Amino acid sequence: MSSGFDPGVAHPARVYNFWPGGKDHYRADREVAAQVIKQRPEVVGTAVANRQFLGRVVRYLARCCGIRQFVDIGTGLPAPDHTHEVAQRADVWSRVVYVDNDPLVMSHARALLVSSDEGCCDYLQADLRDTGNILREARRTLDFGQPVAVLLLAVLPFIPTPTTRPGSWPR
Repeated sequence: MSSGFDPGVAHPARVYNFWPGGKDHYRADREVAAQVIKQRPEVVGTAVANRQFLGRVVRYLARCCGIRQFVDIGTGLPAPDHTHEVAQRADVWSRVVYVDNDPLVMSHARALLVSSDEGCCDYLQADLRDTGNILREARRTLDFGQPVAVLLLAVLPFIPTPTTRPGSWPR
C-alpha cells in the first residue's frame, strides 16, 4: 500500500465513511460509494446499522458487564459515537486501543480521537492477523489481568481470500 495521499483515488475507509453520513471523504470516494449503492442499495442501511450496533455493544459491555477495556480492530475513520466516547460515557476511566492496518485511518485516529482526561486511547497500526503484535502492543495501555472486549466489526470482508487479488476490494 502506498503511503501517498491522492484524493482523486477512492479509498475504502473514506467510501465506508460516506455511507453512514461521515465527513471524511472526497469526490472520488462519493462516486464509488454511489456506484456501490446502485448495485447494493442496502449498503447505506448496513453501514448505519453497523455503527448503531457498535454503540449498543459497547454500552452493554460497559454498563451491564463492567468492562472498561476495549480493543477495536479495524476501527475505520472516526465517526460520532466511536468506541471510546461510548465507553467513557459509561465510565470515564475506560481505556481503548484502536487497531487498523491503514495509515490513513491511523493518522485520522491520532488527530481526532481524543480521550477523557481520566480514560485513555491508544492507536496501533497493525494487521488483525498479527495477533501477537496486537497483544504485545496493547499491553502498553490495557491491563490484561482485567476483562478486555475485542471488537471486530465490518472488517472480515476486507481480509483477502485465495481468490481475492491483493489490493482489490471484496466483491
